[in-house]
Amino acid sequence: MKMISKTLLVSACLLAAHAAHAQFGGLANLVGAATGTASAGNAGGDVAGDVSNFVTKSAVLGALSSRSLTAINAAFSSDEQIAAKRAALLAIEQITDPKEKQAKTAALYESESAEAKRRLDSGEMEKSIGGLDATKKKQIGNALLNFGIGSLQAVDLTKSGQNMVQKASTNPMNLMKLMPVKDALPLLGKVASDAGGFFLGMVKLAKGANIAVPEVKVDSKVVNIDV
Repeated sequence: MKMISKTLLVSACLLAAHAAHAQFGGLANLVGAATGTASAGNAGGDVAGDVSNFVTKSAVLGALSSRSLTAINAAFSSDEQIAAKRAALLAIEQITDPKEKQAKTAALYESESAEAKRRLDSGEMEKSIGGLDATKKKQIGNALLNFGIGSLQAVDLTKSGQNMVQKASTNPMNLMKLMPVKDALPLLGKVASDAGGFFLGMVKLAKGANIAVPEVKVDSKVVNIDV
């Protein structure tokens, strides 16, 4: 029941993400074209392979999304705060246990998401963004691009994960094998939810400050960002 409840919650987040994509470069129209980037379940029944593929892609997305928000927050942070953010990112990169890495990435994302939302809602971001130098403005634009790419993938991967969970409901033997998928869904849902929430406000604010925010397309490439 808990797995089903989480799946329904993620589905609600997807509705918000679709609305966000429609407002940010027409991403909603690209979701169908991007579905080939994640497996929705192997017709041959290779559950272990599907799970491994899903977890690998979810880990990459989690790292991309958390780093994107970290980069945005870093543009408004003190040198001491930036150093702490760099240390947190480095510590996660050095973790070798997949489950621990997933947990730490999710925790970092939650923290950076809350910080970005607070800065935006309080007006702190709006007050400071105009005074940033060109380097930090470019950092924000690139981070928004990366997050947009990540949110598109989050929609795709979540749909894939939901399909896998639904198929497993007909074969209880596969439920344990799908635990890593269940564990990954909350972060994917959070990314999708944020894409339909405060992310839109950040994009609007950035554009208002004459920050170039590249349109996200199916073939958009992730940009390297130094936090």
